Amino acid sequence: METGGSQPSCRAKNDGSSEVTKPGIAPGFCQVAWVVRDIAAAEKFFVETMGIGRFMHMENLAAKDTEGTYRGKPGNWVCHLYLAYAGDTQIELIQPVSGESMYQESLDKHGDAVQHVAYFLDDSAYDAAAAHMEASGHPEIQSFRLPIARVGYFDTRPAIGVVTEIVGIKEGGQQWLRDLKSGNF
Repeated sequence: METGGSQPSCRAKNDGSSEVTKPGIAPGFCQVAWVVRDIAAAEKFFVETMGIGRFMHMENLAAKDTEGTYRGKPGNWVCHLYLAYAGDTQIELIQPVSGESMYQESLDKHGDAVQHVAYFLDDSAYDAAAAHMEASGHPEIQSFRLPIARVGYFDTRPAIGVVTEIVGIKEGGQQWLRDLKSGNF
């Protein structure tokens, strides 16, 4: 999924370094995520108005099934999560279903809105990136794990108005992303 040139890429980075610097995270920019009250209506907008082909659906994604956390404790959240691509940028739609989460917190405070942006890295760079975010004054708010990725959300709202998601792509994750982008799911 490299876009070439100086364009950001959704390809996981694997430079073998153990230290993440500002440029080490930035090239992984690839996603904008909205938290919405009605995920079907939001999906309809992106498909019918913006021309996205289709979204992959993860219904009832639950903290209890993904080692999910919220504010440093085991999470009790459940959400619907839909993913698609608009060019090289991943579009994510999230609808909270139950429990406490940063998704519900955002919806209560801002209504339907962009809630976070995401950066994809190779899983080997995840720990250093997470440590860099924490050391930079941006604590982890929420996290979860999937077979193909581990995900952490860091509180960058005071700096940029939205949360920052760091995704460590594991083995098999690159093919999953290629399949998602091509609509092969």
